[in-house]
Amino acid sequence: MGLDKVVKDIADKAETDSRAIAAKASADAAAEKQSAEAQAKQISAAEMAKADLAIPKMRQRELSSAKLDVKKAKLNAEKDVLNVVHAEFAKRLATLPREKKADLLGKLIAMARKEIPAGKIYTNAADADLVKGSGYEYGGNIDCIGGVVVTSQDGSVNLDYTFDSIRGDVWNASMKPVSDILFGNR
Repeated sequence: MGLDKVVKDIADKAETDSRAIAAKASADAAAEKQSAEAQAKQISAAEMAKADLAIPKMRQRELSSAKLDVKKAKLNAEKDVLNVVHAEFAKRLATLPREKKADLLGKLIAMARKEIPAGKIYTNAADADLVKGSGYEYGGNIDCIGGVVVTSQDGSVNLDYTFDSIRGDVWNASMKPVSDILFGNR
């Protein structure tokens, strides 16, 4: 029975060692779990802190983006209104009463005569009879809403006194005051 005792002692020792290893493994596992949970809490807290910092920045970006969109929409609406005003300006020039148009053409011809005493004059077809007695040779019709183009005899100097050209110059020079009148000072 000596052998049975040795086997039993070995089995008991193995059982004791096995329990000790299992207990140590269980304790190690609990410690690892506790460490992992603590690390997870730290990571979670750090991510929450990042999120807490990011939220106001995101709000600010969204607010800035919304303000920019509103400003763009307002500017586009103002541009549309200015385009309507510009088109109405062109329409009124094109439909000036004949007497008023003749007076304006006379003034434009007088201005042109100071720079080009002799040459050719061009205007739109509707105003041709208003400029034929101007002292310039009638050069033909041009596509414009009114006014004249005068060229020197050798063709080296061109004066563009069309309503279209004058309207463009006046419009560019008056854009800010017109905007201020229509939309108030910014």
